[in-house]
Amino acid sequence: MTFDPIEGAEAKPTDLGDVHIEIKGNWVDTILYEIPVLALTSEAYFRFMDKDWNYDGQVEKAFEKGMRLLEAGCVFSEFGTRRRRDYHTQALVFRGLVKASKKAAENGWSGKLAGSSNVHLAMRFQIPPVGTVAHEWFMGIAAKTGDYKHATEAALKYWIGAFGTNLGIALTDTFGTPEFLKSFSLPVAQVEGGMSIDEYRDEEGKLMTYSQIFKGVRQDSGDPATYVKIMREYYEKEGITEKKTIVFSDSLNIEKCLEYKQLSDEAGLTPSFGVGTFLTNDFTHLSTGGKSVPMNIVIKLSSANGRPAVKIRQATPSIIIPLRRN
Repeated sequence: MTFDPIEGAEAKPTDLGDVHIEIKGNWVDTILYEIPVLALTSEAYFRFMDKDWNYDGQVEKAFEKGMRLLEAGCVFSEFGTRRRRDYHTQALVFRGLVKASKKAAENGWSGKLAGSSNVHLAMRFQIPPVGTVAHEWFMGIAAKTGDYKHATEAALKYWIGAFGTNLGIALTDTFGTPEFLKSFSLPVAQVEGGMSIDEYRDEEGKLMTYSQIFKGVRQDSGDPATYVKIMREYYEKEGITEKKTIVFSDSLNIEKCLEYKQLSDEAGLTPSFGVGTFLTNDFTHLSTGGKSVPMNIVIKLSSANGRPAVKIRQATPSIIIPLRRN
């Protein structure tokens, strides 16, 4: 993150600093802090440090982006709350995207604005609230149980036990996709007190695997082309002929969405896109016309039940705000 730590001074690209925030408490409570804390951190930076920008053209820019994605047949959702410029920016972006969605429908395009991860704005603009399982679910289950080796299987089991397949997109990279796929091939297991798994039996009465009952997977790190190939080969090996979904959500822009859509279409998979910062924090400096760079901030689970939480994935530069659960 770039900011000037000297009070009252103007920020310069060479200035560096750190933000360290810890959230402690029960998981059911502390999880609610993550998105607001990140959004407020970003908004504070662009309100008090990087101030050389305004809102001009945000609706039009979002409309143009939406039109390009929709005309290309992309199904996408807005995932930009965490690193948005501010609330007003996100609302302006929604106006542009909703306008594009209506225009696309009039034109008969196959692309679709599928929803938003921001429940409030989804309600305000009358589009579906959407989301997927987070890394934190797998990290938290591993730390709470202390069984890191079997944490993926346990996380899948508890997820199905709690939600069924209503939230049926699986995130594969918390402990590495190859390790995840080992558990993904196992038959669904019953959770004591959870939803019954009897509905997940095939015609012969055999329990289906997690890979069979999940609608699809989410790609959030690594090389997308390699990931598409891995999942195509995996589903073929498992004998799954149903057309599965891949949700892409890693630092997307229009060019990446179009590229990943082609890769998925050619592999016989259904692509969907969770587009975030590219929509809700795309600004230039008024004085120079140069990019006003968004903050790359993230909150991650640090520990639970006194045990460390672990996440293994391709590293990217970021500011990590640790989140400790009791």
